[in-house]
Amino acid sequence: MEFPRLVASAFYRIAYKFHHKFCLRPQPQLRIPVVIVGSYLAGGAGKTPFTIWLAKYFQEQGKKIAILCHNAAWDEFLLLKRELHLESTRNSHTTSQRSTLQIPHEIKIIATANRYATAKKIQDKFDIVICDDGFEDTRFTGAIRFCLDWQEPPTSWTRLLPSGPFRSLKQDHNENGIIHLDCFNANTPDIHFFIESITNFTPGNPITAEIICGLGAPKRFIEDVYAFGNRFGIAIQNSITRPDHDRHFSQIIESELSKNSDIIISQKDACRLPQALLAHPKLHVTIQKMTITNRTMGIIHRVTNKQTTQPH
Repeated sequence: MEFPRLVASAFYRIAYKFHHKFCLRPQPQLRIPVVIVGSYLAGGAGKTPFTIWLAKYFQEQGKKIAILCHNAAWDEFLLLKRELHLESTRNSHTTSQRSTLQIPHEIKIIATANRYATAKKIQDKFDIVICDDGFEDTRFTGAIRFCLDWQEPPTSWTRLLPSGPFRSLKQDHNENGIIHLDCFNANTPDIHFFIESITNFTPGNPITAEIICGLGAPKRFIEDVYAFGNRFGIAIQNSITRPDHDRHFSQIIESELSKNSDIIISQKDACRLPQALLAHPKLHVTIQKMTITNRTMGIIHRVTNKQTTQPH
């Protein structure tokens, strides 16, 4: 492990503790249930797909839902819009540094720099608030916290950013208030993410392609594409990784397509591209699905039903 990274992780740890002590002190519990979808990982845990699943789950129960994501995660904001398959009108609110996406059927997506302040402001208009991330926001007293685990929670600061992939340690959280969902057990994960299909590709017609991704956990995505390719006849030539929320992703894709290369990207990455590039026959978007065990469904139903049925 590089010494400069360890030094940076030590400073990150100091800043994390200072920020939580003075800026993220626990606040009064909101009048409506808050569900936080998070992970110890800094990115790439599957939070947004699971948030979408939860939104549909509550929608089927007739709930009025608000989904909060960070305004820096603009591609996740667009993914939420696209995957919910609903008509929308987007408005910018420069004074509050917030963008809102009003969707019919009682769902509203809000990109905000302050999830707690936003949730507090809108709580009388909704039955439930879902936070796409916000795992570190300790202001949310009494929230339902789902943690998507891809390995055991870290306990040493040397595994924090940038030395490792984690934002916080196990001892930073009240484990009694967290519902851990296992995503890494090879035999029976609580949630299983997998690639169901790839656009512009027909199994049985082999292609050679490269992977380009700008995700929080590129290694897992690349491994999933390799596994899909081995089953259905896609030879992976190489892979290119870009930063999460990369604003230059479109230029990279355009450059590679100009070389007549077949390119495979994720659904989240596709949200960064204009329609002209998305229509290119050599661009292939992975369609990711997830399955949830009956045991996990029971846990989700029990903990969410308990809170969402309480008067507020």
